[in-house]
Amino acid sequence: MNNSHNETSGKDPNYWRSLRELSKDPEAFEENASEFMKGVTDDFDISKLSTVSRRKFLALLSASVAFAASSCTNYHDKGEIIPYNRKPEEITPGIANLYASTCTGCPNACGTIIKTREGRPIKVDGNPDHPVNRGKICAIGQASVINLYDPNRLKTPVQVSDGGPSAISWPTVDDGMISELEKAASSGKQIAIIARRISSPSEKMVLDNFIAKYPTARVYSYELFNDGMRNAAWSRSYGTGTFPLIAWDQARVVVSLEGDFLACEGHTMENIQLFTKGRDGFLNKEFNRLYMLESTMSATGMAADYRMRLRADRQLEFVLCLINEIGSKTGSPIKAPAATSLKDFVRNEKLSEKAVAHLVSDLISNRGAAIVYAGSRLPEEVHVAVNALNEMLGNTKLYRTDQAEVVQVPFALKPDWENLISSMNNGSVQIVIHYDTNPVFDLPQDFGYETALKKVPFSIAMLEQENETSALCKYALPINHNLESWGDYNTRSGVYSLQQPVLYPLYSTRQKEAVLLSWASGDRNFYKDTVYHDFIMNNWEKGVYANANSPLDFRTFWLTALENGVVINPQPALQMGTFQAQSLANLKPAPKGGNYTLVLKENYSIGPDGRYANNGFLQELPHPVSKVVWDNYAAISPGLAKELGVGYYDKIEVSLGNRKQEFPVFIQPGTADGTVVVELGYGRWKAGEVGSGVGTNANMLMSKNAAITPFIYNGVSVKKASGTYKLVTTQEQHTVEDSRSTDAHKKRGIIREGTVEEYQKNPAFMEKEERERISMNKNPEYTGVKWAMGIDLNKCVGCNACVTACDIENNVPVVGKEQVNNGRIMHWFRVDRYYSGTPDEPVAYQQPMLCQHCDTAPCENVCPVAATSHSPDGLNQMAYNRCVGTRYCSNNCPYKVRRFNFFNFRDHFADGYYLQEPVEMVYNPEVTVRSRGVMEKCTFCIQRIMQARQNAIEENRDLKGSDVTTACQQACPSNAIVFGDANDPDSVISKFRQHDLGYHVLVELNTRPNVTYLAKLRNIHPEV
Repeated sequence: MNNSHNETSGKDPNYWRSLRELSKDPEAFEENASEFMKGVTDDFDISKLSTVSRRKFLALLSASVAFAASSCTNYHDKGEIIPYNRKPEEITPGIANLYASTCTGCPNACGTIIKTREGRPIKVDGNPDHPVNRGKICAIGQASVINLYDPNRLKTPVQVSDGGPSAISWPTVDDGMISELEKAASSGKQIAIIARRISSPSEKMVLDNFIAKYPTARVYSYELFNDGMRNAAWSRSYGTGTFPLIAWDQARVVVSLEGDFLACEGHTMENIQLFTKGRDGFLNKEFNRLYMLESTMSATGMAADYRMRLRADRQLEFVLCLINEIGSKTGSPIKAPAATSLKDFVRNEKLSEKAVAHLVSDLISNRGAAIVYAGSRLPEEVHVAVNALNEMLGNTKLYRTDQAEVVQVPFALKPDWENLISSMNNGSVQIVIHYDTNPVFDLPQDFGYETALKKVPFSIAMLEQENETSALCKYALPINHNLESWGDYNTRSGVYSLQQPVLYPLYSTRQKEAVLLSWASGDRNFYKDTVYHDFIMNNWEKGVYANANSPLDFRTFWLTALENGVVINPQPALQMGTFQAQSLANLKPAPKGGNYTLVLKENYSIGPDGRYANNGFLQELPHPVSKVVWDNYAAISPGLAKELGVGYYDKIEVSLGNRKQEFPVFIQPGTADGTVVVELGYGRWKAGEVGSGVGTNANMLMSKNAAITPFIYNGVSVKKASGTYKLVTTQEQHTVEDSRSTDAHKKRGIIREGTVEEYQKNPAFMEKEERERISMNKNPEYTGVKWAMGIDLNKCVGCNACVTACDIENNVPVVGKEQVNNGRIMHWFRVDRYYSGTPDEPVAYQQPMLCQHCDTAPCENVCPVAATSHSPDGLNQMAYNRCVGTRYCSNNCPYKVRRFNFFNFRDHFADGYYLQEPVEMVYNPEVTVRSRGVMEKCTFCIQRIMQARQNAIEENRDLKGSDVTTACQQACPSNAIVFGDANDPDSVISKFRQHDLGYHVLVELNTRPNVTYLAKLRNIHPEV
């Protein structure tokens, strides 16, 4: 196979996991020379930990594995909740109930299905009936159930006075707040409500009612990352409206400029599903083509066919040059004020001339079937230029007219914040209500919000757990988790989803909307648990139901909506405005200043603003690119590292005006020279026992007066800092192959790839290695169902939803940064990342790796107590109560997918941080909780197989492969994972195993694995 697309000499690529491995670093060599990492087999000695580390270690175990003790007998109805497709008269012990709801982990408001056991939610998955996320949900949504049971949740209202914090009752809060609100309104003093994006029509009505009662109230809505610049550019280009949705599934060519649309931007679950329809290696021979130009390697960049590194401050000039180049070739009258030609720009920025030539050719030859997309953190000028380029090429055909984003409350702009903070400083603001927000941490420091807040007489924080803002407020009021709440959401035109509580509040919390309704009534005795439920029902009867033209009476309509979780009221096709050609005039280039550019970007796991920093499952989720856990860092290029004289474990100091911060260095292949990239949301100091002090605060570098955008800065000073800091990355742990070998045949079975052109010319181009091999033992025969899995590497984008879904489903514990550093991470499912090419222009590959359930598994015949064995349906089984912890099986597994409990991570520790009972009520009762000294691994979700088998018996039929969906398969937004019966010739998995692209990893070892991979295809142009 010709695997190269980097314009190399045509040799087979050399795959590498890190720059240390590529450079044959002696330390990396020594680590790989041993079967286990240094320290992994050492006994755990808690006395060797510092006081802080020990407390943090105990905290993360408590917060992420031992949850809030709440007996199942404490279940109460809160209003009328309706199960999804099941209507039991009562909760039956041992039987799961499913409820449709909505995730509030981010503004996308995905439809969800909540699995409960004995009244306790234990799993969150996507709602397949929801037209946007279509049954899929991200890692944050998967892990949201952990936040429900977080022991750091605020449990009762707290008042802060000179004597310190003290618990108070809700009636006392209501009495005091109504008095203060009436006083503020009558005196003309402002009441400021600081809110996140409002996605609920009923919540908007609550705020409207509140303002009607207290006319001096005003809402300031914000999200740290939003589409504000994109929408402003759209209004500038087309006169009105917001940027339309993109039909990613209809695009044959996509050019993304600093836009991580498969991981961070827009509705990522929808984007992934639509985009990967054009990358189905199982069904398609025609692939879409993705070009990516970005400042550092991103999750979307790893999926690109052509990827080029380009500084963020040079993106505008590139688009302007592109407009003129394409205009000259197509005769378009649109002209852009570019400072140079595309040819000169490519030469000056050291871009690939061939790749840029292909990009131009593809855009011209695919007019109307291509899209150019600019990332949300790029300035408004870039978005205006991109709008013009898409208009020139006729790509507006890919703008969707069936749905549009709905904005319930406009975001506050910079002048709004400046006026508010000025009013807070001069005494014009009497009350500030932080409506589940954290502006002290989120807003640029030069706004001076923290200082201004201290001058406000009455400040309230409504939140689930303490944060940096609540620490400065007079009152901290605990609110319900979304699994304890009612709600409705309308983020898309014509799509209305419902949220319903699946258990009674664990603590003395209230729903935040109900609190405002109570205060807006002026009645100190108004509040009741169902007040917001009743409000939503009334709102829906007058609004959604009235517009639905439903033949049902309202009560039946409402109950049906609760059961399904979503209502769709089709809307008229959207009308686009006329492009304003003058919008291109007077575009201002990014200001120049200094040799370095700082890019602040979203993090991938703990929420863009770090709101889920206290969730250990998310902190321990490997970064999709670097595989770093429990940290952020400054990503720089190998060239910049050499210039600064820094290497692994070093730190750099980044200065911007009078603001400076030190960051640990991560030398990231594919980063643009002169660029420093840091992810936001880390370095919080009031994030709970788990999240406080994790990572470095980069938010403090943001400025309200940014010359480009709040996330891109020129004129940055960068220098080496004193001291060292070790980042922990999982990519070099649990290695599949011996990378020291020079024999190509030992490497070729891991990653296999080719080009779309090769595949089209000869579908059987990939040399098969599935020759029958002699075995000392009789090969097992399977007369019934034989379970097997398939993974399409063309569709996997490395989003990690599968990893978190597996963790939650199978009670996988969090171990903490120190133990991950020792190689003790417990994830059953991992996503390996490989590179080929050069450190400056790498090509990335993703490969999910889990137990392969080999027919001739090498782990089985070395276990002295038969704790691991083979089942009649092809599973590699674990009998936990037989395991004595020899670890022979792990030593003999070539895939390195077995995990050993070196420590009882769920034990009750002596600090007293978390000793409540019953801890076990939070686990999935269908999966054994493993103890110290026991080996564990992927089971192909045996608990789901057993349930499906029982269902088949009760229905008097044979078990079918399609009866079972594994947790990772259910979560995967690209549908890259398939599972089923390999003995059924009509099943998808059987066809996977016979596919021309199908292969098994390390097949030369004769393990006969039952996980089939479809080889990666790159849609690149043939080079002469």
